Amino acid sequence: MTVGSLFAGIDGFDLGFDRAGFKVRWQVEQEPFCVRVLERHWPTTQTFGDVRAVTGAMLQPVDHDCAGVPWQD
Repeated sequence: MTVGSLFAGIDGFDLGFDRAGFKVRWQVEQEPFCVRVLERHWPTTQTFGDVRAVTGAMLQPVDHDCAGVPWQD
């Protein structure tokens, strides 16, 4: 099974999926600190920055997607 992650943050969701045997295919995150964490833990996973610039054609098909929806103050 595969998963893609929107608004990935430092990827708590992806860590859980990864430990459950899923393959994380792509992540979308723009915060520089979070991107460094993602690159350290998933160095071969495709990472995108601004979610507004990502199209479906850019993303590999996945079985599931998850999202750490941004919280507003």
